[in-house]
Amino acid sequence: MKQEELLKQVINELFSLDNLHQEYQDNDTHYVVDTKKENNKLIITITLNENKDKKEFERWVNSMNGDFFNEVWESLSEEDSLHSLDKLYNSENYREVINKFKNKTKEIASNKIKELQKYLD
Repeated sequence: MKQEELLKQVINELFSLDNLHQEYQDNDTHYVVDTKKENNKLIITITLNENKDKKEFERWVNSMNGDFFNEVWESLSEEDSLHSLDKLYNSENYREVINKFKNKTKEIASNKIKELQKYLD
């Protein structure tokens, strides 16, 4: 019953406006709500904009070998606490974590390649 009452209030409020443009941020998800009233018709458009940088990074991380991921993550956690990395990743400065992780991945991968190249000679 509460949902119906809430929906009725929202609809009444939206109909009382000629139009509305509102943006909402919820962690990594960004919503844009637009309404337009035409006579007795209310048109509502809700657009979902996800953080593409984070989604792409998370896909990249998920494609990594588990042991290699753990090695990179443990190496990062020696430099910064996991809590501070998580907090930074969930802020507007999330790119710092992505850059740190990718740089550390390249460093460790390069060292592994150099080590393995000894066996090719």
